[in-house]
Amino acid sequence: MDEKFNNKAILASECNCARGLMNKATFLEKKIINMTSYIPHSRTHALKTFNFPLTKSLVKRDDELGFGISGSKWRKYTSLIPYLISNNYQEAVVIGSAYSNHVLGITQLLIENRIKPTLFLLGSPTIKRQGNLLLTSLLVPESQVHWISRKNWPNVEALAQSYVENNDSTIVIPEGACMDQALPGALTLAMDILRNEQENQLKFQHIFVDAGTGLSAIALILAFAWINKQTLVHVLLLADEEPQFLDKLKLFQHSFEQFVEDELDWTALLEGFRLYRPTLACSFGSVNAAIISHIKFLAREEGFFTDPIYSAKLFWEAKNIISAQAIEGNILMVHSGGALTLMGFQKELIDNNNCVIDSGSQRNPL
Repeated sequence: MDEKFNNKAILASECNCARGLMNKATFLEKKIINMTSYIPHSRTHALKTFNFPLTKSLVKRDDELGFGISGSKWRKYTSLIPYLISNNYQEAVVIGSAYSNHVLGITQLLIENRIKPTLFLLGSPTIKRQGNLLLTSLLVPESQVHWISRKNWPNVEALAQSYVENNDSTIVIPEGACMDQALPGALTLAMDILRNEQENQLKFQHIFVDAGTGLSAIALILAFAWINKQTLVHVLLLADEEPQFLDKLKLFQHSFEQFVEDELDWTALLEGFRLYRPTLACSFGSVNAAIISHIKFLAREEGFFTDPIYSAKLFWEAKNIISAQAIEGNILMVHSGGALTLMGFQKELIDNNNCVIDSGSQRNPL
């Protein structure tokens, strides 16, 4: 009798937890849609080359969300662009490297919505027009580009703010659109993963994501923590060090709490993720022959393209992490996109023998 009672109590508790998760998730989804109008959806499918015991590995194809704009960038813009339009901004100062995925992506949407893009780019006017920079130069005339040297780059945000001073119709968009106005869009990833779980009739115990400026990973961590979703988020830090990431997490925790009008426990928040640094081509923007080879391997074995700065490193490192930690359960790899970056690495892709590209090459697509 007691055993039956206990089983019923456990079942009731599990049902209440599930209802609580869905109630919070539904509330969060409504808040997000109010800021974005919709939740971008990408499919998932099995990974053939992630053959580990007691695991089922899938990839989330955020790279398919768009051609010129894909993955985490597209999600962030779903709330950022409506904010710019509703506040009647006429010009946006976009900060990023010359080969930035973000600069290329946001510039297209700014032009579409009749907002003038003014670019503050790392580099010089003599930098080689290739990859993303070639495409960006088709969108923006040289007269709208401010070149910032590597020496002055630490002051780029101050320079941008000086440019917009006393001009209420101009806004500064930092590297990677890492700003409060992009947070609701970044949160769509968590909501879309819940939909993927329903479609596949499973729950993901582990999710792997890459992080440049970190907003997409941070949004995922915050959303899962608030809806009490028991999924461990593995974050590969490709630009920031751990203290920088944690500082950003604290800042966006405050913004998220204002957004949902509720509080998150910092200690509980820290239990929902793990941080890693790359073990191969460790410096941000650096690429070597192994990474180029892995891009070719994934293309031929899995049938999708990865970029050498972000996604290729994520797939490489995730395999090592899963093996080393003997991770079990359902695993989701979030493919953040960025395949256009490959246009800047044509020579290396053709012949990757002795390929070593220093991070100082400035082909970093942040």
